Amino acid sequence: MLHRNLVALRFAVIAAAAAVLFSAGSLSAQQVPGTYTLSFLKFVNGVLEPVSTLSVCTPSVCEELILKAHIEGASGPAQGGVAIFQYCSLKGLPPNDITRPDEAPSAACEDGSATWANVASLKVNESGDAYFNFGIVLIPRTVGFRFKYVGRGSGIEKGTSAPMDFIWVPAG
Repeated sequence: MLHRNLVALRFAVIAAAAAVLFSAGSLSAQQVPGTYTLSFLKFVNGVLEPVSTLSVCTPSVCEELILKAHIEGASGPAQGGVAIFQYCSLKGLPPNDITRPDEAPSAACEDGSATWANVASLKVNESGDAYFNFGIVLIPRTVGFRFKYVGRGSGIEKGTSAPMDFIWVPAG
């Protein structure tokens, strides 16, 4: 009888220890909220600098827009995951048709006349950043952008940046 009670006690202790270890492990695996910041950049003398507008491409000047996604958690920048860059695309127009651009301001995606289209999925670096070269534009327009973040073990929740519009102005 004593032996049976000791065996039962031993199993109870092992089960309790396993429950404590399991719950501690699951707490550390919980994801924390993040901040998801989109910014617009261009290269100036080999250095990335913030930009709010660009002129459309001309034969003499043709600057490319670089999108930057930055993901930050409570303990610092994301150490991995994927940023999925998106632009606001008008419904019914073909992408990459220079004669009928499908890009639209973010308001068109908010009112339902356009949808968010994926343009690139890129790995987030150890600084919490991912960069995408959107390239050049030939026709003046306003384009809405955003990105979605998928943590993939980074400890930061998946999320979406606030949409932002970028404006290409006529060359002057």
